[in-house]
Amino acid sequence: MLKFRSLKSTIIGLFIPIIILFVLGTGMISFILASKQIRQIAFTGLKDTIAQTKSLLNDKLTAFVVELIAVENSSEWTAVMNRAGDPNAVMEPADYIFMNKSFDSYFDHYSMIDSILFYFNDGKASWFKRNSFGSPVQVSLDKYSRQLDDHRLSVIKWLNLHDDSELSAPQVVSAYVMFGKDREHTNGIFMFNLKSRFFTDILSNAKVSKNGYLCLISDDGFMSVKRVERKYEIDETELQKKLQEAAQTSGQISMKNAHGSNMLVIYDTLDINKWKMVAVLPEDELLDEVNAIKYVTIAVMFGIILVAVVLSNLIAHIITKPLTKLTRKVGLVEDGNLDIELKVANSNEIGVLSSSIQDLVYRIKDLLKEVKEEQELKRLSELAVLQSQIRPHFLYNTLFSIKQLCEMGNNREAGEMVTALSSFFRISISKGNERIPVSQEIEHIQNYLYIQQMRYGEDFSYEIEMDPDIMSCPIVKLTLQPLVENAIYHGMKQKRSKGFIRIWGYSSKQEVLIHVEDNGIGMPEEKLAAINESLRNGASNEGNLGFGIRNVHERLRLNYGPCYGLAYVHRSGGGIIVTVNIPLQSAEIE
Repeated sequence: MLKFRSLKSTIIGLFIPIIILFVLGTGMISFILASKQIRQIAFTGLKDTIAQTKSLLNDKLTAFVVELIAVENSSEWTAVMNRAGDPNAVMEPADYIFMNKSFDSYFDHYSMIDSILFYFNDGKASWFKRNSFGSPVQVSLDKYSRQLDDHRLSVIKWLNLHDDSELSAPQVVSAYVMFGKDREHTNGIFMFNLKSRFFTDILSNAKVSKNGYLCLISDDGFMSVKRVERKYEIDETELQKKLQEAAQTSGQISMKNAHGSNMLVIYDTLDINKWKMVAVLPEDELLDEVNAIKYVTIAVMFGIILVAVVLSNLIAHIITKPLTKLTRKVGLVEDGNLDIELKVANSNEIGVLSSSIQDLVYRIKDLLKEVKEEQELKRLSELAVLQSQIRPHFLYNTLFSIKQLCEMGNNREAGEMVTALSSFFRISISKGNERIPVSQEIEHIQNYLYIQQMRYGEDFSYEIEMDPDIMSCPIVKLTLQPLVENAIYHGMKQKRSKGFIRIWGYSSKQEVLIHVEDNGIGMPEEKLAAINESLRNGASNEGNLGFGIRNVHERLRLNYGPCYGLAYVHRSGGGIIVTVNIPLQSAEIE
């Protein structure tokens, strides 16, 4: 019987998570109380905020770098610039249609675009579009070329928040690439002006602290969104200078503003344009924020521990009670009692387990019943076959033939017939074994055919050809006799010419195939198809299958499986061929 591990192991298993939770809570409280660790946690949180904001902004701005590079590599834009650079060429309307459609596609893909400028060869080819209106424009390239860091025009330049009065584009951030030999000989520009709101939304969504804020700092500008109290303001020029002098791309510095407040500055660098993403906040506010988190965490930990204790006791009661009952029931099943009923009151895990065990018990009972019925069916089938073979008319006719032989003085033939008859019934009984070697089955058929030839004389002849390799293979006894009997009585009885029966067998692909062939009158195609259909479906329609044939087929399937049995086909030239299909097995007959 199954042994239940008792409630002690269950309670231990339930309280282990509580103990672990308590230890983790205590460790976390100790960790929070360490001021150095608290400061480090706060710094990490700020750095993560900066890193996430930087990553978001970097990904968004990368798209415009890709677009500017694509312009330089675009065959369509190159063609426009070549025509504009050719003194003899004239700009065509198709060029302006192309530029306008290209600008429209940029506006469709990027909602943060304020305006776009393309200007080439003193305005011979130019297009500026803002607020859905596009037109040629005249601009000066000097102010843009002066912003370049070196003589490489292919370097994409970024301008911090500014007003472009010449293009009537207030409060924009610009990204552009210039065309020409060098900085002193520029002859064109392609520029995206981005809305300031795009940047301010990103900077304002990042939470730093009550009086802290994020800003973007570059060599040419300072972009900030949040306005704080004067005592927390910081000198933008001084901060810009310190960050330019910083050797590292990320880090933190401390500054004291004009009001004497200690300000903490944490910064990182955008990969796309080397601008600094900066978080500015009062140092004392950082610790105040963390202290609030500390107190909330302690309160939450105590609440979790309290709830865990209450729930553990409740769960222990809910689980152990039905589990104990279930264990007793399973113990009865182990002792062999399958007449148990498991009440499934809940749909939880215990209920599912109880239902599964109940289904398993029902299935075991059904399987035992099926096995019992199958064994009984096999036994009854064998008995039915034995009984069907000992037919009174066959025994009477054989004995009558023996009597006539004795009266005519043919004692030798009569003796041979008695010997054949005795061998026929001896093999039929076969010491109670259900399977006999193929060799004995063939001997049984030879005795049967000998008796029938003694009775019918020269009305038919037969031939047996068996592969020696299959003679030791076990076969269900009395398989071939009903097939031969059908060939004699139904195949050749109405045939005027001499009948012929051929029995041959061989092995093929781990199977044994034995054929019983006659040259009798055969049968209609419809009846043959009906017989094969009945054999495949296991139907017991007496109109299609005789008792003997159906009995042989069912016994073969019961012994070897549904893939084996009998099959009927027409014989070329008239008659029928019945095929017996069994698996190729080694001898296992005692």
